[in-house]
Amino acid sequence: MKKVKLSDIAKRANVTSITVSRALSNPEKVKQKTREKIQKLAQEMGYIPNMMAKGLKSSSKTIGVIVPTITNPFFSNAVRVIVNNANKRGYNCLFFTSDESAEIEQNAVNTLLSYNVDGVIIGVISEDENYAPEYFNKLKSFHIPVVLFDRNIDVPHTCGVYLDNVDSGYKLGKEIMCDDYDDILVVSGSLYSRVANARLNGLKMAFSEKDKMSKLDIIYADFNAELSKKLVADFLKKKKPSIIVGLNNQITLGALEACVLNGYVLSVDMKFYSIDEIQTSKNFGVSIPCIKHDIEELGYQSVTQLIRAIEADECGELSDIIIRGSIAK
Repeated sequence: MKKVKLSDIAKRANVTSITVSRALSNPEKVKQKTREKIQKLAQEMGYIPNMMAKGLKSSSKTIGVIVPTITNPFFSNAVRVIVNNANKRGYNCLFFTSDESAEIEQNAVNTLLSYNVDGVIIGVISEDENYAPEYFNKLKSFHIPVVLFDRNIDVPHTCGVYLDNVDSGYKLGKEIMCDDYDDILVVSGSLYSRVANARLNGLKMAFSEKDKMSKLDIIYADFNAELSKKLVADFLKKKKPSIIVGLNNQITLGALEACVLNGYVLSVDMKFYSIDEIQTSKNFGVSIPCIKHDIEELGYQSVTQLIRAIEADECGELSDIIIRGSIAK
């Protein structure tokens, strides 16, 4: 795919390149009708402004990092590790958080393209089965290596660094089976989430090995603490489970808060288990058995794979890296 230039837009609009430049950078200097025509053509043709050409500081050894949120310690800690390891290899990082918004995610990619980054590490906002943003095709057409972080979707990319989610669910399920519980509430992610479904499948595999199956209820909270709190609170009005299993740290935090607000004594009225460590569990006065993931390894492998792709003679596909978690109490 050829990168669209000002001259390409000028030819289509039947104006000079200078007029196009003014319409995009100093629109007040161009007549409204002409300005609107040029801006519409620029959008339709997929024009991306070159920020380096505007004299802004950048680096020839720069990578982009996009994550869906930094309120989740999993992602904020991962970004810290990625940036530190990139700097050790002589690369600067341009970091964006998409705030779980497809539009912001798209804008972040466009900005990275405008800075001519050498590669991108991205944790997409969703790994639902139907999520496949078009910008991945644009990155591929510009021969920019892409490493998917944590969330795997069916789009063009170089490789991915993921958690072994089935294994995480299975290990946590085996830990839960050490005790005899009658009623279990699992708070999962989205119904269509590959991560959530893999973790749920791992749990069910472990539970199926038990002679007597416990009663299992499942609610779907989309890896969101506030939604988890609301849904768990609604569930508790009808039934009190023996244990609650959160399939990530944000879900577990929301469930903890719902139980406290409804007057339950944690670890007495019910016990909690979690995939992902709950670093603030001591604030609730509880110890939560969990699957702990090596964030240092995730970040290191993400940067290493991306730089391998950048510095290779050809940007081909590299093997995915799968990282397993371990039980922590």
